[in-house]
Amino acid sequence: MRHLLLYSSLILFTFTTIQAKTILYVQSPKAKLLQQPQLSADGTTLNIGDTLSTISEQGLFVQVRVNEKTGWVSKLFVSQLPPSSQIKLGVTSSSTEAIVARQRASDFTKTAAARGLSETEKMRVRGGADLYDFESLRWLESLPTEEQSLSDSPTLLKKMDLQSRLASVSDETKSEVKMGRALAARLLKKYPLLKDRALTIYLQSVGSKIASLSSRRELSFKFGILDSEDENAFACPGGFVFLTKGTLKKIHNESELAGVLAHEIGHITLFHSGKFMKSNVFLDVLASMLSPSGGETINAAASAALDELESQLFEKGRDESVEWEADEAGVDLASASGYAPSGLGNFLTTLSKSTQAENLKKTHPDTSSRIAKLIKIEASTEVKGIPIAKDKWNRYKDLLNQ
Repeated sequence: MRHLLLYSSLILFTFTTIQAKTILYVQSPKAKLLQQPQLSADGTTLNIGDTLSTISEQGLFVQVRVNEKTGWVSKLFVSQLPPSSQIKLGVTSSSTEAIVARQRASDFTKTAAARGLSETEKMRVRGGADLYDFESLRWLESLPTEEQSLSDSPTLLKKMDLQSRLASVSDETKSEVKMGRALAARLLKKYPLLKDRALTIYLQSVGSKIASLSSRRELSFKFGILDSEDENAFACPGGFVFLTKGTLKKIHNESELAGVLAHEIGHITLFHSGKFMKSNVFLDVLASMLSPSGGETINAAASAALDELESQLFEKGRDESVEWEADEAGVDLASASGYAPSGLGNFLTTLSKSTQAENLKKTHPDTSSRIAKLIKIEASTEVKGIPIAKDKWNRYKDLLNQ
């Protein structure tokens, strides 16, 4: 019960619905004011930073009013927070925070030294280092990305200097990234990270292309490969997405890869892990401490909250309703990025015949039901005028067998 109360204190709400009469901000160059609640409907382009007044909602779409016009917009492309600059990973978010973090780490070190503890035991004092693999996570964070520039689309700069209007990263987003980063480090302790630079950079390029179209442009999305033959995928808050080696072996083309990645990006974009408030419960991310490669301090309260979050996301699974929503989001985001909308459905068809996906099936709705629903979504999702993405998957798939 204590862990549950701690966890509840971290989660403000889950974004499965948007309250009526909320002000939303356009966050994506793909946002349009649509005549109907479907991505393929006719509509007019919206600009990043435009404010929308909500009227009602239907599935992944919100009915809004803007400049005396009424229409529909996808939840994937709007947010209740104004556009902000992108958060940087692996460093503290402010000089004040860095000073406080170093002081706390110093206190940990002094306590450990006074008790005559070894370096390993000192690490345990600082938050149970045996539960986390931050070293592998830092390797992933060090790889280059291929994120789109804000100036790539002329509509982004129309009638405004967007860069000058960007807000600073919110405290809620900083807390989300800190918690998600710690959760990702826990996952990497259970499943080793496959440190294949070429394959991971390719995965990052596909994932970043999709994520850049979503409303979470303030996140520095990272995509990694778990060295496991199990077939599964994981989305941690703050933009950390992982696919197992076994999953990648089942993928036949880049459209299927895009569909799987877009499903996981959908979970993060739609806040399916909840929205995190700033609190002393959260960990401090340190630039460098006891260990040569740096360190992260995680206090007992944060560790308890991570226990609960880990159980929900990786063992029990999310609620079925948000999995259905992520499926629809996956189709929409992938097709908006130039991929065939059938990619996710085709992958699930292959997965339904596999004996290596038991853990995934336990934490997701019935695969046959998912496929049936996806067929209906695909039929109404095709986006006109989007260049077809080039398929590079076969160049990289052979790396999985080396």
